[in-house]
Amino acid sequence: MPDHKNDTAANWFQRHPKKTLVAVTLFFILVIVFASEKFLEFNNRRHGIVLETEVERRYVRLKEFRPGARLMLTFPRNHLPYTDNVFTKQYRVEIDSNGFIGPSRKYDAPDKVIVFLGGSTTECMFVDQDQRFPYVAGRILEQETGAQINSYNGGMSGSNTLDAIDILINKVIPLKPDVVVFMENINDLSTLLYEGSYWHKGKARSPLETLKKRQWVGKLLKEIFIPHLNHAYRNLKKTLSGKEEDEFAGARGKELVIDQAKLEHDFAANLQTIVCTCKAWSIVPVLMTQANRITDHPDPVVAAYIARDGRDRGLSYQRFKGLYDAFNDTIREVGRKNQVMVIDLAREVPADKEHLYDLVHFNDAGSQLAARIIAARLKGVIAPQ
Repeated sequence: MPDHKNDTAANWFQRHPKKTLVAVTLFFILVIVFASEKFLEFNNRRHGIVLETEVERRYVRLKEFRPGARLMLTFPRNHLPYTDNVFTKQYRVEIDSNGFIGPSRKYDAPDKVIVFLGGSTTECMFVDQDQRFPYVAGRILEQETGAQINSYNGGMSGSNTLDAIDILINKVIPLKPDVVVFMENINDLSTLLYEGSYWHKGKARSPLETLKKRQWVGKLLKEIFIPHLNHAYRNLKKTLSGKEEDEFAGARGKELVIDQAKLEHDFAANLQTIVCTCKAWSIVPVLMTQANRITDHPDPVVAAYIARDGRDRGLSYQRFKGLYDAFNDTIREVGRKNQVMVIDLAREVPADKEHLYDLVHFNDAGSQLAARIIAARLKGVIAPQ
């Protein structure tokens, strides 16, 4: 009996000679390429040559949101014990093409450009997007001066002064802003307390990120092929764990050795760098102290946040308050020495739950008040008499 299966196979190759030739050619090309790669690898290694593509990749972290991203954020459940405000909705976050939080670039040829830099207290994630103080301050100044103003929000959660320097040099200067307003305190204090330095290699907020080949390849593949599934998985994992994310977990439970003079020196040095960089590029630098609820007699929400089950040994509430207040004093002192405007939100915004939903973050009312204070101080800079 004839073997129809073999006839069919033979007939396919006979019927498609061009496809067969292409397939065979491609196969031999791949074999040659692979063999050549292995030969060159062997030869290079024999001569002590290791290519850049074979080793770990290092990057300077740019603390920004992905340009063009559109997000809807829900207040994190694990932070509910540390707030006495009520959050019942999602908050829209729209990122422009340069990684700034919108609304931002209203005009192609503005009269004035203001850029706000800082951490989560500047980004104001859990405030309605048209109530975030960088945006509102710009609109108030437009109404009062008649100038067309682009007001950029360059805040991002976790950012410290070193991140601001990076953003300032690589993103802000090209915008040719008239004014850069910087506000940060608690992120710098946390970084220096738990890591000892802005440049502590391999720690949570190191400016350098090192990725092994398998890490960046895997990350790239997930972001290209399954970005939504990957996002959903991360959210589900976070929800099921029920644990608070703690980037300084490695330092918890250890006795903190606190050198306050060094902490203040390092913070002041970075503030000085921001001021000098702005002046070198003919930008008016403005520093702001950080509004807060860290009072002599804390309310239960604030006390609970600092205590966190006593996980920070050697850091009592009063000790933390002393350090935090010293950092705000450092901001004032750097401003005074450099004859730079300091907007003292720590003194002008009431330290209560009507304006701040936790230790340092504005709610809608606090953000609006901060915007009015900022606009009143900047009016003379935007429209000098």
